[in-house]
Amino acid sequence: MATKTALTWEQFLAAGKPGQRWEYVDGEVRFMSPSGFEHGQVVHLISAALARWVELAEGGVCVGSEVAFTIDSGDWLCPDAAVVRRDRLPSGPLRGPAPFPPDVAFEVISPNDTQRDIRDKRRVYRENGVVQVWVDPLKLTVEVISPKHGTRTFAEGETVVIEELPQFEMNLFPVTTDSPRTKS
Repeated sequence: MATKTALTWEQFLAAGKPGQRWEYVDGEVRFMSPSGFEHGQVVHLISAALARWVELAEGGVCVGSEVAFTIDSGDWLCPDAAVVRRDRLPSGPLRGPAPFPPDVAFEVISPNDTQRDIRDKRRVYRENGVVQVWVDPLKLTVEVISPKHGTRTFAEGETVVIEELPQFEMNLFPVTTDSPRTKS
């Protein structure tokens, strides 16, 4: 593996292309292609669940995919949604990238994601103590990987709970008879 070079925020911004999302993982700029309608719908449902949770519980701030998180290893990750504990935020405005990893990262697997991309991001999150929520719209599963509570997979029809987010609940794939997936 080549020697990894950390990028400054300005270098990270300059590495991208207008109108495209990108991350910096293991010394490489990785572009994320448009993911399609289903991906966007799942991200919206996650955002709605997080909005309900924020109303119930105090202590967390939720952000979308526009936020780049600074990882100690020099990586820059932009999860589809993320939660940061309020006590980790500075007292004043936070402009630019988050200078730390998220507490919880939500990633929706896209059709163009490679196994390498997923494996590398899982490793980076794990090494930084981030709770990971991986949603697979094709398999209709949600996998929650917690440094403290291990791994738990939720299937279609099950309500996702995340111990680190008390009172958080989400059911992205309710079982319905009129679902396009259940029709022959």
